[in-house]
Amino acid sequence: MRLRVGVVLCLLLAYLGVACRTPLTPNIDRNIAPETWITAAPPDTIMTERGTAPDIGTIPFRFHLYWAASDRDGAVAGFYWAVVETLPSPPPEAGPGAPIPPLPGPKPGDYHFTTKTDSIFIFRVAEQIPDRAHAFFIYAVDNQGKPDPTPARFIFNAKDRFPPTPVFDEAFAVGKIYERLPGGGVRAVIDTFPRGRVGPLRILDINNPATLPTDTVPVGSDLHFCWHAKIDIPGIVVTSYRYKLDEPQLQTVGPHDTCKVYGQGQHPTPGTKIFTVRAIDQALGSNESNRRLQYNFSPISWWAGPDPNDPALMDNNGEKFLPMSIASTSGIPRSLLSADSTQILPASRAERRTFLEIWRDTVFVRKEFDTVHMNSFVIFHGGGFDTDSRYGVHVTDLARRLPEFPGGPVLEPSEEPNGSPVGFRSQVQLLLDPAAENNVTRALQTGLYPIFDPNDVFNQPRIGGYHLLRESGKAYAVIRAEDADGSRDLRVEDPVGLVERVDAGGGTPEERKLRDQVLVFYVNQPPHFLLSDPGFQPKPGAVFTSRTWDFVLMADDSDPYLSGIPGGGPAGTGTLRRQVTIHGFDVNTNAPLTYVDFRYLNREEFNVLVPDNLKPGEVQVDIELCDCDQCELLPGTGRCTKLTIPVIYQPLGAQ
Repeated sequence: MRLRVGVVLCLLLAYLGVACRTPLTPNIDRNIAPETWITAAPPDTIMTERGTAPDIGTIPFRFHLYWAASDRDGAVAGFYWAVVETLPSPPPEAGPGAPIPPLPGPKPGDYHFTTKTDSIFIFRVAEQIPDRAHAFFIYAVDNQGKPDPTPARFIFNAKDRFPPTPVFDEAFAVGKIYERLPGGGVRAVIDTFPRGRVGPLRILDINNPATLPTDTVPVGSDLHFCWHAKIDIPGIVVTSYRYKLDEPQLQTVGPHDTCKVYGQGQHPTPGTKIFTVRAIDQALGSNESNRRLQYNFSPISWWAGPDPNDPALMDNNGEKFLPMSIASTSGIPRSLLSADSTQILPASRAERRTFLEIWRDTVFVRKEFDTVHMNSFVIFHGGGFDTDSRYGVHVTDLARRLPEFPGGPVLEPSEEPNGSPVGFRSQVQLLLDPAAENNVTRALQTGLYPIFDPNDVFNQPRIGGYHLLRESGKAYAVIRAEDADGSRDLRVEDPVGLVERVDAGGGTPEERKLRDQVLVFYVNQPPHFLLSDPGFQPKPGAVFTSRTWDFVLMADDSDPYLSGIPGGGPAGTGTLRRQVTIHGFDVNTNAPLTYVDFRYLNREEFNVLVPDNLKPGEVQVDIELCDCDQCELLPGTGRCTKLTIPVIYQPLGAQ
């Protein structure tokens, strides 16, 4: 019994011993956190003064910062600092006019530990953007590892005021061009470009959207560029250069790579080129410089028409021609409407300011200021010279296999230049009859010819430019050579204005040099009176004895035209409009008197009732003859001529 009681007491004591533990002592942190402040910088932008936040200042990108801290119950073991920056510009997806995003807060990984109390910082900007918003955070940590819960901070704008500037030391090209020889033909020359300048710095033009390039180098030439960086203040260090010509993006090189040569299979494409080089410093601040050039000489053009003095041509009162029956079999001698068209390269063609006209069954040789028929075809042939482009005339293998392919050196493409352009474009503008400033047509320029490619919608298997002229007026024709790289002779932009200024005795010296580039002629043979016909009346000196004057005005039009008829010939019937104007004096006041009669369409016989106050005596009769009905309302439909006949008015019974 006593044993049982003892066991129970032991178990009870053990239970009470486990259940009644000593209470835990409270864990109270009596370590005071350190305090941090920035001692040499713009004001701490966490602080406010009277509720107003301090202004955000601007500092140089290279800035010496000082800071300090204190710990009332220990020691400061070190500092954690971080720098954050905003984007240099709004993101593209934000759209135009969007603001720059605000500064982000620092992430834990942005902090760096230091035991120093000062340091020189390089605050980054961005290429071509000299300033950028930053925030600097720093907090102290004491010897027990406790951080300052309120880091010191200031927000500022870092600015790179004096980034390095690239300065070109060399900018030139070395390449091959062709020159015309005085006696004909061309020769190849290797030279340094642009010509006329000495030394390695020859390309001087810089990019300016308001001007055209002034420095031209040959296509296929090697381009040489070298530069150095101009440092304006001490402490600026160039860390890299970036350059671009035809590359899709700027190419980055080291600070000691200060030259670039484009050549040996890396030649740029033809056209206007801008080489840009950018110098970048340790803060990513940058300046750039550029050189602009035209990479391809434009071809030049001249008229290469038929020889009007060839003895094989027929002559009718100075008008040279050949019947179509002869021209279609043997061609026009000493012209490009013959076998010579595919044998003589453009650079070797003789310069002659003439052209051809096809009318009915005749081919006429025309020169400047001649008059061609209404509804006729004119053919222009050109010569030209190209300094640098390959002779890539557009001829395909399929075209060569066609039985009608003529062959010849003109139609032999080559990867090498030979001094010739690959083709021409021609254009005719008309100052319509009756002449007025606003009656100038804006005729489209032809496509390039020759093109021998049956599968090309622009196929033009011909050497000359063909134009069908269906409007009456003064024509201004230009021909423009084109090289294989697409460059054209664009020296004459306004042929009408150039001719009118120069022919009137004005124009600039350059315009006077270009006058021969424009060929001027007239379209529409004027109608004419048949004065030799015995029935034509009145004759000069005719006497009229009554107020009723009889007129018999025989006339003809050598090139009548009606809209819609096929090109190359006249209409079956024409339009002739006659109108009489009488100039005399008033019998009562002796003042000048003018009487304009009705217009008579397609009538050669009619009479005119003169005014009853027309003074007897000498009277002037003006007769206008037009090959159009509504010339004044429809410019270009025809032209008019005028005949003046002096007559005597002697009414019966007059003293």
